[in-house]
Amino acid sequence: MKKELLLASALIGSLGVAGVAEAASMTMSGHVRNGVVSTDKDDGTDESVSASRQTGFSLSLSETTDTGIEISTGVSIADEGGAETDESGIVLTFTGGEKLDLIEAGNSYAGHLASVPGASGEQGIGANSTNAAPTGLDYADSSDAVGFEFHTAADAFGVEGLKASVSANFNDDAAASTNSSSLENGFSVGVSYSTTAGDSTVSIGGGLVQASSTSMSTTKDAANSTAVAATVATGNLTVGAGYASGDQVSDSTTMSAVDLSSVSVTTFGAKYVQDDFTFAVGMTNGKATDVAIGNSSSGDADSYSYTGASVDYTVAAGVTATLGFADNESEDEGTALNTYGGSSWYIGANVSF
Repeated sequence: MKKELLLASALIGSLGVAGVAEAASMTMSGHVRNGVVSTDKDDGTDESVSASRQTGFSLSLSETTDTGIEISTGVSIADEGGAETDESGIVLTFTGGEKLDLIEAGNSYAGHLASVPGASGEQGIGANSTNAAPTGLDYADSSDAVGFEFHTAADAFGVEGLKASVSANFNDDAAASTNSSSLENGFSVGVSYSTTAGDSTVSIGGGLVQASSTSMSTTKDAANSTAVAATVATGNLTVGAGYASGDQVSDSTTMSAVDLSSVSVTTFGAKYVQDDFTFAVGMTNGKATDVAIGNSSSGDADSYSYTGASVDYTVAAGVTATLGFADNESEDEGTALNTYGGSSWYIGANVSF
C-alpha cells in the first residue's frame, strides 16, 4: 500500500502546479485500411478469399505549465476495426527532456528494442491458442496499470546517442492462487544506443524484465526475459535482427495457466526504399515448452515460424498501396498444426491522417 501512496503523491505533486489552461490542446490521428486476403492452408481445405478492413482513431491531449512541464494523455476510440474507449496514462515531459509515465506506464523491457524491418500488410495465419511459442521479441512484456516508467533525456549520462529507462508496477494486493496466475509486481530496464559508422547508422537496444506471479504452484516467474535487437541503415537499405529468451508463466485467471520454459524467439528483416517504393522481407522463429503449472519441463517444444515479403507504394500523401505475401508454420509439441499453417496474399491500401 505504501508504494501506491507514494505513486499517488508523485502524481498529485506533479500535476498540482499553477498555470495550466482550462482546456488542453488536442490532436487526432488515425487510419482506414481496406484490402483482400487470400489464404491457402496446409490442411487441404479450399483456398479462401476474404475482405480485410481495419480502422484506428485516437485523440492526444497535452498542455504545458508555466514551469515548462508538459502534461499529456490520450484516448483510443477505435482500434483495428473494433470500437473501444481505451484511455492512456499520464506523461510528464520535463524541461530537460526527461519523461515520467504514470498509470498504465508501459514496460522498459521492450521500449528500447531497435525496429527490425518486416513485411507490411494483413497477410498471415494466426497460431492456435495451444501453441505457446512466442511470435515477437516482446512476448514477456508484462506490466500492471499501477506503475511508472522514467525515461532519460537524449544523450543520457553524457553519452551521445544513448537513452535509457526504468519501469516498475505494483500489484502486491493481488490474491494468491494455485493453478491460475496473474501478474503481481514487476520491474524492467531498457537501454538503446545509436551511432554512425562511415556511411551507416547503427542502432542497438535491449532490455530485461522480471515479474512475480500470484501462483503458489509455479516454479517460474510471471516473466523473466531479456531481449536485444539491432539495425544497420546504409543509404536506402536497412537490415536488422533480434533475439529474446527467458521463462515465464502464461498469464491466465483460469485453470489453464501453464509454465513455459526454453522460450526463445529470433527475428530477421530487411527493407529497401527506392523513390515511392518500399520493399521489405522479414522472418520470425519462436519456440517454447509448455507444461501444466508447477510441473517439470518435458515433451517436445511448440514452434512458430513466419516468413513474409511486401511492396509498398506511396500513391499520395497519407495513402499507401500494399502487396504482401506470407508463409506460416505452426507445431504443438512437435505435431504440425496444418490448420494454422500455409500461405497467404494481401492486396490493399491504407489511408492515414
